[in-house]
Amino acid sequence: MERRNKELFDAIDVENFFKTWHRDIRTFRENLDQDCVLDTIKNTEISFFDISKCKEVLNFTNTLKCKDVLERILKEKDTYNFLSILKERDNFHPRRVEREYSIEQILESVTNINYHPILFLELNKNYYIIDGRTRFYCCIFLNIPARVRILTDSNLLETCKNK
Repeated sequence: MERRNKELFDAIDVENFFKTWHRDIRTFRENLDQDCVLDTIKNTEISFFDISKCKEVLNFTNTLKCKDVLERILKEKDTYNFLSILKERDNFHPRRVEREYSIEQILESVTNINYHPILFLELNKNYYIIDGRTRFYCCIFLNIPARVRILTDSNLLETCKNK
């Protein structure tokens, strides 16, 4: 999943960065150059995020339905039930960009640690998920650290601010 479509996923990452609805991110990104942000995403080192901190990701559980999904996934042990929860989530939060992978394929790629890293933004010392919610849910379900790229506000302002 990761290697075959890296350019596609990087493009989706930058698209989601510039289309995300959260007001803090919308305000922050106003004066950033999109091509520069894409280059920054491509060059951001992959690290691992401790899934026990999932509730610290500010826009991850921003609705009651999202909070319910997370609470159910945290308790779930059965793969079939987990996949059902994710499909239910997709019904009330449809994907804006089709990625050509089923939820089952995404779970398999996360299980095999062969997935495009999840994209986070660290803004004012807070984490926001930009792209990869399904992959993040899979990491939580599997109880494994999430492969992430974390953009930082300081780096983006320093390198990508429009003059």
